[in-house]
Amino acid sequence: MQVDRRTIFVLGHIRPDSDSICAAVAYANLKQRLGFNGVRPGRTGPVNPQTRFILNYFGVAEPELVEDLHVRVADLLEEMPVTVPPFISLREVGDLVRTRRVKTLPVLDKRQRLLGIVTVGDLAEKYLDELSNSDPVEAGRQIQQLLVQPVSSIMRTEALVFFTADDLLEDARRLMLETRYRNYPVVDEGHHFLGLISRYHLLAFSRKQVILVDHNEKSQAITGIEEAEILEIIDHHRLGDLQTGEPIFIRNEPVGSTCTLVARMFLEHGMIPEPGIAGLLCAGILSDTVLFKSPTCTEYDRQMVQTMAREAGIIPEILGRDMFRASVNMEGRSAQDLFYEDFKEFVLGDERVGISQIEVMDLEVFEPLRDSLKDVMDKARQYAGYDLVVLMITDLLREGTELLVEGKNPTRIAQAFRDYGGVNVETSVWNDQEQPLNKPGERDSVFLPGVISRKKQVVPVLVKYLGNQRG
Repeated sequence: MQVDRRTIFVLGHIRPDSDSICAAVAYANLKQRLGFNGVRPGRTGPVNPQTRFILNYFGVAEPELVEDLHVRVADLLEEMPVTVPPFISLREVGDLVRTRRVKTLPVLDKRQRLLGIVTVGDLAEKYLDELSNSDPVEAGRQIQQLLVQPVSSIMRTEALVFFTADDLLEDARRLMLETRYRNYPVVDEGHHFLGLISRYHLLAFSRKQVILVDHNEKSQAITGIEEAEILEIIDHHRLGDLQTGEPIFIRNEPVGSTCTLVARMFLEHGMIPEPGIAGLLCAGILSDTVLFKSPTCTEYDRQMVQTMAREAGIIPEILGRDMFRASVNMEGRSAQDLFYEDFKEFVLGDERVGISQIEVMDLEVFEPLRDSLKDVMDKARQYAGYDLVVLMITDLLREGTELLVEGKNPTRIAQAFRDYGGVNVETSVWNDQEQPLNKPGERDSVFLPGVISRKKQVVPVLVKYLGNQRG
């Protein structure tokens, strides 16, 4: 869908997880309760099985899908201009030009489809052509004949320059500067007339306004974020590379979940979330802290879960168990679906790295998909040009992660976790055989006991290791 420019969407990162979706819904609810009626939650990608379970559990609808934030021609349209049918007389057209002070009149059929355009210039040219060689008596008679002619007799139909609602503003700008008409019609896919835009709109348009939750890096943001006006950022990750033209409100704290921050903001405003929203906040925290097992988990996270659980009337342990069971349901999900559900891109040192994480109750359930997942990783590396593609398969019961690596010298990653992660890496696997750590090749796999957090335990290690390699 396209964003109404009067709407402020609260958006999480692309390929949203439960924390991202729950935080967006809850923060939009908080803003609405504070009087910001134009604020609505949105999502930038499909809802994964765990999040769908959570939303259904608490009876909350999925947020609207926002595909991008590019300004399109439809975003410039204002009130519907004056239009005329093809049979209206030129006398009536002249009256409209005089009384409504219009310069351009779109001519529409009965189904509101665009037939042509007539402008003040077209009228003036018609009068001059008809009367240029007439004496005063003859001119009067010709004017009377001219005024009863239908507008279809002079409307322009050939080589019309018009736009469709979905055209990008940048493309429209280029064509408008080349042709330099006063106004340009806008139509939908069925050629139904929607309105007019002019060069004035190129100067007067407003950027779309958004609030970002659970991310602050451009690589993880919705397409077109550079064209939007970011109003706020609520996040718990490292500071990224998004820039704004003026100061904004940012809340960034080292807690285990963005939902923790949103829950605290409700309380700081003296507000208690309604049960459904409290349930979402509780679920978002449980998801991002992996049931409090993640090293990112803080006492604040535990406190907010207990507080929100009371308001929602739920038992956190039961909710957590059920939602993680839902997240590892393989039915109807391809290897590609699984890989990209929680995939993020990073620039670490001089290398572009894509990291996906899949959480399971038992690594054995992934054995049938192992080769397919490696193929998806290989294609991701080749098509997107990543130096490394990493897949974390996190075993929640064993509390560890199997790391599959695809790309440039993948066996070095095991050494990175030995040197910088303090992790007792369990065997570097190459075709099910232990191999030297620095042997060149295509794929490698290691198991990292105690490692379950991408943000806290994987990305920092790769930042240090790849940064030192650059030097």
